[in-house]
Amino acid sequence: MKIVGFKIPVLDLEKAIEFYVDILGFNLAFRADEFGWLTIQQDSVQFGLYIPGQGGGTREPGGSIDFSFSVEDIVSLQTNLKKNNAYVSDITDTADGMQVIDVTDPFGNVLTFRKQNN
Repeated sequence: MKIVGFKIPVLDLEKAIEFYVDILGFNLAFRADEFGWLTIQQDSVQFGLYIPGQGGGTREPGGSIDFSFSVEDIVSLQTNLKKNNAYVSDITDTADGMQVIDVTDPFGNVLTFRKQNN
């Protein structure tokens, strides 16, 4: 079994592109303005960003999205996010040997990025 997709509510497609593509480095794979929908991807990860009530779903933005992205270089990611004035937490070392940061997108969704320590 594997996760093949998920979606995150946003309020503005242009702001979503600025954050997810320009700052986080995902690629824009598909856009459907009439449905308030973007498909974003990087490597094997693909997910939707949607404006609630326009066809993608109705959940309002804000809060934890309850999953995490694995990254190779968490320090560089955190530095880039801070440089772009994104809200990003300090790096936390977890009991199971990971480094973790939480990032809040412009719509209040909290994204977690993690790096497995060697």
